[in-house]
Amino acid sequence: MSIYQKAIENVECAFAYHKAVFDEQDEMIDYIFLDINHSFELATGLSKQDIINKRFIKDIAKDKKAAKKWVDIYKQVFKQAGNIEFNEYAEEYHKHYLIKAFATDQNHFVTVFLNKTFEKMLIEMGDYFMHNMGSMIDYDKITQFAHDVSGAEYVAFNLFEDNGHEFTTVAFEGVKEIIKDGLKLFKLDPIGKKWAYDQVREKKILNNDITYFDSLIELVQGKLPLDIVNKLQNKLNLGKTVIAKITKDDKLLGDFTMIFKKNQELKNIELLKIYLLQLGLFIEKTKLERSLISSQKRFYTLAEYAPVGFLSCDIEGNITYANKKLLVLMDSPSFEETKKINLLTLPQLKQSGFSLRLQECMLYDRSLVYEMNYKSIWDKQVWLKVYFTPRKEDGKITGANIVIDDVSTKKKVEDELRETAFKDSLTGAYNRYALDTFLPDLLYESRENQAIGCLALIDLDDFKEINDEYGHVFGDSVLKRFTSNIKQQLRDADMLVRTGGDEFLIYLHDVKSEKNAEDIIKRIFDNIATHYRIEDTINNKIVKIIITCSIGAVFFPRHGQTVEELMGKADEALYQVKKENKARYCFIK
Repeated sequence: MSIYQKAIENVECAFAYHKAVFDEQDEMIDYIFLDINHSFELATGLSKQDIINKRFIKDIAKDKKAAKKWVDIYKQVFKQAGNIEFNEYAEEYHKHYLIKAFATDQNHFVTVFLNKTFEKMLIEMGDYFMHNMGSMIDYDKITQFAHDVSGAEYVAFNLFEDNGHEFTTVAFEGVKEIIKDGLKLFKLDPIGKKWAYDQVREKKILNNDITYFDSLIELVQGKLPLDIVNKLQNKLNLGKTVIAKITKDDKLLGDFTMIFKKNQELKNIELLKIYLLQLGLFIEKTKLERSLISSQKRFYTLAEYAPVGFLSCDIEGNITYANKKLLVLMDSPSFEETKKINLLTLPQLKQSGFSLRLQECMLYDRSLVYEMNYKSIWDKQVWLKVYFTPRKEDGKITGANIVIDDVSTKKKVEDELRETAFKDSLTGAYNRYALDTFLPDLLYESRENQAIGCLALIDLDDFKEINDEYGHVFGDSVLKRFTSNIKQQLRDADMLVRTGGDEFLIYLHDVKSEKNAEDIIKRIFDNIATHYRIEDTINNKIVKIIITCSIGAVFFPRHGQTVEELMGKADEALYQVKKENKARYCFIK
């Protein structure tokens, strides 16, 4: 044997030397095998002693139609009088080849086969995993890959429950006609079958990624009737059985049960291990993504049909989502029209304080609650309670989620209640019941929004002397004028409470800064501590009288978190004023 013959015999690529067979019209109709190397035998499963000096179509090929296709390809060698190169899938051998062929003379040609089956499989596997992440898993496709890689006659794909014990057979791959008849004969249908926990099976495969069994009986002993398994083995000429586990981070997700014919062995073990590793990652990530998609669908369904308005915006204030209720609240004609609004720049939203609080929410990573009276650009007038929550991705604020509740009816009811049960009949100020109801709510809102408030106690100076000199009817008129002057300096969000005969409480809500509160208290003091012209209805005359007051004030939250704490501190400030001859105001230090 020459050095060249030795080289050809030992190279990994398959080599064959052929003689073309022509008909009377010089048309190639078949070819004869003159020589092949060992790699050709491995690649095709054809034995040298069985094919040398035999014609491919006439003597060797079982599928004459598929064989003629090869003859038609090799015709090009003689027509082009040169080399040809092509990729081809051999249906008979279930393999992909890169084939090079060239003529040595007018009747002979050489073919060189490079087996690209597993390279092709890896590409297909990668494409499948990449393009189907998060989709429904094609169990048949997954099992077919395992079948082609392993060389097994039959492959079952089993998926485990989260507990890693029970499993369900979700796909089966093999020679379908034979296995179908066999299963029918023995009344077995593995697809969809849920298998109970098998402690013996688990113990056998516990420490192995791939476990070998000499027979199917050894694997299923105790789980299926032995006589049935014996008959199945004999009828289908079965040999070894292999369990290949699919895991991710030591968690058992599933396995392949691979059943081989007698004298067959597991092929491409390293490639199979790579596949099992990638498949474990694919199954786990797909489960997570599908779970996330399912959660998102549930969230958007809830959001879309929620009884409150819901919208999201990006960091620039552009609306990215608004549900149906939000469109109804704003009287918006469509989501497309609503999207044209910028939540940070729309004048109506800026004037209402909405934009400022949205900016604070996203800038300082704060959840805020805010009530506002709002008129939309479509002329819908509503009272809204707004909840701002920052939206984050990878720890970075990317916008905000905003829940908007229409509290117009509630506001109307509250106003009516305030006019009756919570209002002082003489002055129109709130009575002491408000200290246990409305004021705690305002403090809670201030605390949630990290806002500054101011609580002040006011005493009308020497009111007893006024009553003694002019009578109680005149005194009531003074109280009415006194509270009227205070109300003129308050905003809608502020609160005035009559806590006693000539004693009052003021709560200034969300004053932005302590300096603003000091300015407001000074303005109130200046407006009420002045000359009054009061009608004395008993004596039928106008009385000119100088009214003064004493005010003790504190700040929320610096001086207290509750009504009781704030009133206690404000009372200390008021006592200091009275101790120093009244007629002035004081903020506690």
